[in-house]
Amino acid sequence: MDKDVRKTARAAFSRLQLPAQVTLESLIRHIAELRGRPIKIIQSEKLSRTAICGLWIPREHADVVYHSAARGKLHRQQMILHELSHMVLRHDEYQEATRQGVSVFRELSGETVAKALARGDFRSDLEAAAEHLADLLAAAIRESSREICRYEMYFE
Repeated sequence: MDKDVRKTARAAFSRLQLPAQVTLESLIRHIAELRGRPIKIIQSEKLSRTAICGLWIPREHADVVYHSAARGKLHRQQMILHELSHMVLRHDEYQEATRQGVSVFRELSGETVAKALARGDFRSDLEAAAEHLADLLAAAIRESSREICRYEMYFE
């Protein structure tokens, strides 16, 4: 992974200024607040029939994250974190963002699809940065839950 990609992801993580205790749900609320719009998370059977795991579609008044059926809670979390990372990194502003979601969600307008950030090519810097940031967010969630467990030991 490119050094600049890691640096970009770490800088974005720092800018989030996450609290010591973070969950997937609190992270979604935090990013929605930063973006000034709600984030909707939807499991889509349409994605389950494709190579695409997740898709973020910035709509007029909300951000919508679609994800395929997950093999478990952590798999679902990682797919969602990846899409949230694209939001944090503002990848909807990049012209080179991939558009694989066009064939999956044909009913959406051309403008909406043009902004859709479909996942599939992890070789691009955009995808690598989003995945690295997703990993940092997942680590923050894991560390947060471990810290809670450590403090519980003192009350036994």
